[in-house]
Amino acid sequence: MDKLQLKYCIYYGSWLVWPFIAWLVWRLRQRERRWCVVALLVVCLLFAWARFVEPQRIRVQETVLAGTGGQVRVVLISDIHLGVYKDSAYLQRLVDRINRVRADAVVIAGDFTYEPDGRPLTPMFAPLAALQVPTYAVLGNHDQQAPGPDVDAELRAALATHAVQVIEGRAVTLKGFRLAGLGDRWAHNDDPAFLFAAPSSLPTLVLTHNPDSAIALGPEQAALVMAGHTHGGQIRIPWLYRKVIPSRYGFDRGQQYLRTPHGTVRVYTTVGTGEIGLPMRLFNPPTIDVLDLRP
Repeated sequence: MDKLQLKYCIYYGSWLVWPFIAWLVWRLRQRERRWCVVALLVVCLLFAWARFVEPQRIRVQETVLAGTGGQVRVVLISDIHLGVYKDSAYLQRLVDRINRVRADAVVIAGDFTYEPDGRPLTPMFAPLAALQVPTYAVLGNHDQQAPGPDVDAELRAALATHAVQVIEGRAVTLKGFRLAGLGDRWAHNDDPAFLFAAPSSLPTLVLTHNPDSAIALGPEQAALVMAGHTHGGQIRIPWLYRKVIPSRYGFDRGQQYLRTPHGTVRVYTTVGTGEIGLPMRLFNPPTIDVLDLRP
């Protein structure tokens, strides 16, 4: 059994928790070892919540960020991870929620896929075409074979078809800001040399997948770095979740500051909307972050 088959087994096999819960409820009526049955029932109900309920509860979280040098409202999402665990129907729900938010732009911080298993990406990502404001993106490690599979070229073509602009290695103007994109750090595509080579009078927002990419920036190159990648630990069991966050510089979720060789950089990391590894989330629902940037 390969890894993909194992993930499908976990995904579909987890439905067996429901008959087990029913059996435990029946056992409660037998009045034998009730404390043990109650403990097992609590564990199973927590598992069922993390597997079937929380990954579908899309949350909209608004954060005001003052001192950015300009004013704009940006929707930040990341780590959609369509493939093994999430599909186009989920993406359509995500797009519908975003379209109910007042914003000037949507930015997507990479990891669109999670082992899509050869399925064509253009129809898979078709719901993105319904976004009602300009949409910009960079790719993530799962889009570029780290761990893979490598769907870089096909994904870029699919996103272009649906009017999503991939801005890696370049910048665009966004309502008084310069919005710049850095590629994935694990793929060694996050070189910010173009930002140093072409300073701007506008404050710069940097969109990247991995928040660790901020280590190469300074406040002159980035008034704010927007990233994903960490999932906020995904299954947020106190203390333990920190052991699985893939960040060298201690990034977790929300707003943090990183001291770099070029100064102190402000970073906002979203927890994402999809899952990898296990198809579960706990104390950490899929989140649409609305960043209200102010002078």
